[in-house]
Amino acid sequence: MSDLIKHYRQLVGIANTWAGKNLPGWDDDMHRELLARHGATGENGRISASTLKVPQLAAVLDDYAGRGWPRRKQYAPKGDTRPKVVSPQIGMIVKLWGKLGQAGKVNNAARPALLAFCSRQTAHNVPDLDSLTPEERQAIIEALKAWMAR
Repeated sequence: MSDLIKHYRQLVGIANTWAGKNLPGWDDDMHRELLARHGATGENGRISASTLKVPQLAAVLDDYAGRGWPRRKQYAPKGDTRPKVVSPQIGMIVKLWGKLGQAGKVNNAARPALLAFCSRQTAHNVPDLDSLTPEERQAIIEALKAWMAR
């Protein structure tokens, strides 16, 4: 059995456990009906996820996700749990952008709009503010200050 199939089967089990705890009226019969809907067949007299292939298992997981199952854990990874240190320049950029939004000088004060503004200012794609050099950050701060002064 491939590792991917094994992993998907484990995820289906986790999703079923989640459904039993979080969905009212969820029981084993409902889980087996869901598996059968995605192509599971009977094995030893009962429907089993072990008869499903990877695409079918993925469809089962998508079905659970549609019911509210969070596919990703909502907690920070173990190890270094200290908050990430944000440079003062990034803090200033975000603060100035927010002030421009409050003043009505920016139509859209969301993070994607800020990244688009930074991309135009630096003439290259800016996927996040951490990717800016200190010189680029300072130039953006000065541009935002000048915009705020107008």
